[in-house]
Amino acid sequence: MKLADYMYEQQLTPSDLRRLLRIQSRETLWRYLKNERIPQPQVLLLIEELTKGRVRLQDFLDPSLPKCAKKIVDRFGREKVVLPGSKDWPGDPIPVYTVGTEDLSPPVRRAFEVLGNRVKYTKGKFFLDGRLSDLRRIMRAANEELRRRGEPPIPYPGVEPLE
Repeated sequence: MKLADYMYEQQLTPSDLRRLLRIQSRETLWRYLKNERIPQPQVLLLIEELTKGRVRLQDFLDPSLPKCAKKIVDRFGREKVVLPGSKDWPGDPIPVYTVGTEDLSPPVRRAFEVLGNRVKYTKGKFFLDGRLSDLRRIMRAANEELRRRGEPPIPYPGVEPLE
């Protein structure tokens, strides 16, 4: 299994994977994901441990593309291969789902309704516009949208005074 396929299957962001593998450089991780670089032995051991042996050295030596890779045509008309989490990825950066309304408080439910596809939740983490976020930032974004529409903001502690 390719490392990019593992990341996609486990619904990890590139930042999550970089943190789990203790890789400092974003570029280094992207080279691993695109099979442009073979990890150093200590990193390869971490990858094998994290993936429970599903991603091994042989996978980095295999020149085939990850199954999750997509081919797109860029703005210059050139065909390009993109991976989940890249800026050109069509759609969501990772396959995330929106929490059921029973899991959210009424103010947060309202923010999700206002923001629609801009906000996601997976594995205990919130995402706003494809980036890891906290609830205050999400509530602020929802209130900005409501003000733009001329509607009253959502009261939320630390963001909008409670009535």
